[in-house]
Amino acid sequence: MAEAVVDAWVLDTAASPAPARGSADAGALDDHERERLARLADGPSVRAYLELHLLARSQVGRLLRRPPGSLRFDRTCPDCGRQHGRPVLLDDPGLHLSLSRAGTVVALALTRSAPVGIDVDEVEGTRFEGFEEVALHPRERGEGAAGAEAQGRATTWVRKEAALKALGVGLLIEPASFVTPRPGVPSEVVPGLPRLVVVDIAAPVGHAAAVALLSADGPFEVRHH
Repeated sequence: MAEAVVDAWVLDTAASPAPARGSADAGALDDHERERLARLADGPSVRAYLELHLLARSQVGRLLRRPPGSLRFDRTCPDCGRQHGRPVLLDDPGLHLSLSRAGTVVALALTRSAPVGIDVDEVEGTRFEGFEEVALHPRERGEGAAGAEAQGRATTWVRKEAALKALGVGLLIEPASFVTPRPGVPSEVVPGLPRLVVVDIAAPVGHAAAVALLSADGPFEVRHH
């Protein structure tokens, strides 16, 4: 069996001199994306959201040889039915994607191997009282536990978030309800749901990022762009 491959992009939109990929014209977005964009208040968030979704559309369009603005996505949440769940490409459901945004840093994962999840977060974003109760399984808490220092806490969080995104359950499953998956080791993080593998990926300074892929076969290749 060929090794699973995930293409991943993690970039800081504040550091790029121009829109990262494709046209900056929001007309390439669909109605849902334009509505979300209009609700963002500050310039950096607007630019990050726009660049992330244009990046996703341009890369998917390149693979399918389709205009980015013609792509159709369904984001139905399995819990409430609203359009804020994992994006599914209606034009080609076998191409799996996942998006993440933390401040000005954005991340995208694409693969045909299996459902995928990507997450990026700011290290400073995990510095809050009660982090252990929100993010860590009881076995991970206490002195010397996973995520005890800032970078470790952020790494723990993105691994769990990526895993939940790959499973398509989002925060319907509490991050504190399962032990953080070990990188490269197939894990059943939620009983009865598929096993998955998580790997850490490079991120800008002050951030952590991870990718998760539904798989019972072990590590997979991540192609960084």
